[in-house]
Amino acid sequence: MKLRTALSIGMLALGVGCSGMKANHDYDREADFASYKTYSWHESEMTVKDSDPLGHDRLVQAIEGQMRAHGFQEASGDSDVVITYNVEETEEMNLNTTYMGGGWGMGPGMGRGPGGMRMGMGGMGGMGMGASTTQVHKYNVGTLVLDMWDVKEHRLVWRGIVTDSLSADPQKNAKKIDKAAQKLFDKYPPAGD
Repeated sequence: MKLRTALSIGMLALGVGCSGMKANHDYDREADFASYKTYSWHESEMTVKDSDPLGHDRLVQAIEGQMRAHGFQEASGDSDVVITYNVEETEEMNLNTTYMGGGWGMGPGMGRGPGGMRMGMGGMGGMGMGASTTQVHKYNVGTLVLDMWDVKEHRLVWRGIVTDSLSADPQKNAKKIDKAAQKLFDKYPPAGD
């Protein structure tokens, strides 16, 4: 399981999938987001750090950059919120079917009959056999979930989810991790309903 998590972090980049990065957000409507000024990381992140230190460090730096940009400071002691993240990888398929040949048709015809030449519609041109080819394109999709927990209330107050197809290219990974962190916080703090 650690290897799959490591691969997911290290490959959080657009690869060959069908669509771009997508983000969703949810939050507690009763939470006072203006009161949250400090954050800390939950200790459970150590297992992810051990399985992919480079990916973990890139992701933590990107998230911390967004936290600072949104007015947070990392706490040396108690904090207002605790943040955690989880990365998951799933395999998906895209089917592309191409049809070739086959069909039937009618066309104009000409013939001789009583009264001379006549134009009209001819009969069926015949049935033809066709073939189809289906190509199966498998690709991996990574999902990053970032949770923010109110320390005093001991409850989840905000969740950001980013999903994208994965790539093995480390250059794309670094850029996509930054983009994923930006998308996580593009609607923070929540505006309310």
